[in-house]
Amino acid sequence: MTVAFGGKDSGPVAAPAPGTVDSATQPASPSPSGMPSSKEQEPEPEPPAPSDEAPSTSASASASPEADLTAPDGYAKALSTMWGLAPVPCTQHEQQLIDLDDGTSRTEDENNGAVQDPGGAELLYWPDTCTGLGDYQLRALPNTRVGLLRVDAPKSFDSCRAAAGTGFGALALSERNDREDRGFVEGAALCSVTDKGTVAMAVIEHISGDAVDDVSVSGPLYVWAATP
Repeated sequence: MTVAFGGKDSGPVAAPAPGTVDSATQPASPSPSGMPSSKEQEPEPEPPAPSDEAPSTSASASASPEADLTAPDGYAKALSTMWGLAPVPCTQHEQQLIDLDDGTSRTEDENNGAVQDPGGAELLYWPDTCTGLGDYQLRALPNTRVGLLRVDAPKSFDSCRAAAGTGFGALALSERNDREDRGFVEGAALCSVTDKGTVAMAVIEHISGDAVDDVSVSGPLYVWAATP
């Protein structure tokens, strides 16, 4: 069969291959629901980098150093026990006495903060007015050596013995502002040189209660007994 070619006609031009057309000259295909195409979508923001900082803790906990229980010459190795204040409703007319030689406490009939026989106790916790609200007060008994070791002070024999000579007057534990002003906060300690010559450090580890519910306190008690 004979095929004839006419003039300068070069024959049919091949259609361009898909995808070779300049995209800049072509309208973008609309995406469903009028949303921008994938090329127009902004990249998703990267999640924030994890912080290297540790979670914050309470000021009292972070500032309170660990106890140094080293015993100096003339004192036995420190013994560890617990102490606490646990008030009863004032309508029961009880006050609590705490002996810091060993952390034991006893109750007696309240008498407006007066004590007939301390019996070796250093602290008294008693209801002041018994109005039905939190009104218990804490103080050192007369003729005792008790003081407050602040939260940022070293927890050691020497610092505790020194703090014991500073005195501890009546404090309304239900008044949080009063407690904080005086330094009676978690991490601080009550220190005493007892009638037996023992150096006692009663750490304030937990405080619970408020102006309505009488406050309870507890924590470890470290005792350096004098040796003969």
